[in-house]
Amino acid sequence: MTVKLTDLRDDIDAIVVDLRRERNDGEVPIDDAIARVRSNLGDKISEATDQLIDLTLRKLIHDVSGRKRLSLALIGQTSLFGHYSGIPAMITTGRGKKRDTTKATFQEADTWLSAREKEDTDVRSKNEKFRQMVEELRPYMQAPTETLEDAARRKFEMENVPQRDLLRGR
Repeated sequence: MTVKLTDLRDDIDAIVVDLRRERNDGEVPIDDAIARVRSNLGDKISEATDQLIDLTLRKLIHDVSGRKRLSLALIGQTSLFGHYSGIPAMITTGRGKKRDTTKATFQEADTWLSAREKEDTDVRSKNEKFRQMVEELRPYMQAPTETLEDAARRKFEMENVPQRDLLRGR
């Protein structure tokens, strides 16, 4: 019989409640909780190893994809996103799906930002730089399904047209 993670969570919760009751200050040192969980639930943990590894890897992937950096999208030696900071490396585009932020469409970026509008003030303010970047690139968008990188390339090219070409109408 396969152990369900929900059952394992319930068992872990019971151990944490016991640890809280045992201490006068209500504090539960995580290392103590882990030791008790391993001791009391070793067999269930062994049965659920693959599920636990998958769960941990999902969390780690989520953590690293939320780091504030963009992958490099280059024109020549110039990064298209070099002057933007505080932008998540990846955004969630569906259940269990992430996309490199530079490859996200405007629709995906808008959906991601809208979902975070419901969050608390700290979460919303953390994403303000991303919102600003999307809005700065929006005038360079030609279709809602276009990527942020497409618009950034167009913006870069338009801003870096030599002045003499502008005077000639190119």
